[in-house]
Amino acid sequence: MTTMEKIKVLRDETGLSLSHIKKAVEDTNSLDEARNALSQLRIQDQHSQVAKKGMVRVVSSGNIAILYEVNALTDFVTKHETFIQFVEDLGRLLLNNPNIQISDIQHLMIGEQRLEDYRLQVETIIAEHVVISRISTIEKLDHQTFGIYMHYNHSSASVIILESIDHQVDIEANLVAKQVTALGVLYPKWKQTIIDQVSQSDLLGQSVSVSDFLSKKEAQLIHATRYELGESMQEHLSCSLVADTFCQTSVKEAA
Repeated sequence: MTTMEKIKVLRDETGLSLSHIKKAVEDTNSLDEARNALSQLRIQDQHSQVAKKGMVRVVSSGNIAILYEVNALTDFVTKHETFIQFVEDLGRLLLNNPNIQISDIQHLMIGEQRLEDYRLQVETIIAEHVVISRISTIEKLDHQTFGIYMHYNHSSASVIILESIDHQVDIEANLVAKQVTALGVLYPKWKQTIIDQVSQSDLLGQSVSVSDFLSKKEAQLIHATRYELGESMQEHLSCSLVADTFCQTSVKEAA
């Protein structure tokens, strides 16, 4: 196997920088030795790196929707079956325990295994630090409608609540949730009133404002929560509409 072939294999396996991989290949005599060297490097780096890659997901059932984020060190985890399975299992566990605080989540059980033991097992398999960083539980009333949108690469997601005379506004709600997700690029810190920003913006792909779009459906946007991968809890969007223009956080945030 040539040097370039070794570098390509190790790049696909580890996701580490080309400079690190090239050095490991040059300093060792075989692919396995280079792989071991990179494994040791990854372990050392994890002590100094902040896990900001990973996945943002939404799960929902009935009147409850849960936004949550699981972080790791590289983008490669989003294609790793073990990591993906862990994130999906966590979502099902959260739906069964919607009021759990993130400080207590490690004690939950998946079958006969503690979640914390499962997380450590995943770390061993993928050779990366795994962090369950935040959880937001959003509740609606029976007559309200959730809108949910997750970006295709799991880098962002939104949950919104519409109130309407006609309960059949699921499609419209999901379109508005997509709008909330997209607006995060334009207003990363959400310094203005969030509901106003969304309502005044033009709906994606259409020449009509969200406010006019919803008015035709006799619907009103009353809540929006948005996660962006790697942001802090202080930066993420969380807003409910009170007296038409005032924003306040009303979701149950995990401490």
